[in-house]
Amino acid sequence: MGANRYQVVDPPDDLQRDDLIQRLNENAFKEPFSKATSGETLGWVNLHNLCVTEFSSEDSAYSQYLCFALRVDNKRLPAKLVRAELELRADNWMKERGADRIPSRVKRELKEQLELELLPQQLPSVNAHDICWDLANHRVWFFSNSRKVNESFRHRFGQTFDLDLVPVGVVGAMGRHPLVDTWLHRLDATGHSDYRTEHRA
Repeated sequence: MGANRYQVVDPPDDLQRDDLIQRLNENAFKEPFSKATSGETLGWVNLHNLCVTEFSSEDSAYSQYLCFALRVDNKRLPAKLVRAELELRADNWMKERGADRIPSRVKRELKEQLELELLPQQLPSVNAHDICWDLANHRVWFFSNSRKVNESFRHRFGQTFDLDLVPVGVVGAMGRHPLVDTWLHRLDATGHSDYRTEHRA
């Protein structure tokens, strides 16, 4: 499984597990108000089942780790289908009125009506990305390599917990190892410099 690692920036000394679980519940995934809504919807879900949006210590906390997931739903109508259906409706509109062309305003209204009819029938694509938060060492593993999803995750994490995350790359992770000083000549060969002592957490 691919994962991206993050470090929590300036975590508070009094980080309470119960408070974090409460914040998860307050920012859990919620279905859109209308089934005719398109676009992306995201929120936290239970690690074990993406349809469960309630959190407790029993199913989310394991020793020093807090585990949950980010659910991302994306509802989009097939562009080719919309284009074909719209073309038929536009043709019918012109035939009924004996017109050679359809005003852009009318075509826009026909498209909006078509989307309102089709969206409730369309199921979203659904993904859930696992998260493991080491509360003792303030490290977070997010199991997705998508740049866009990682950006959404960091934004949502900051909104939920009032904490910022900074990514930790391979070289950065090596730089935190106690034996890093014995590896300097090998790390130098990679062309990176973020392993230096002054850059270590």
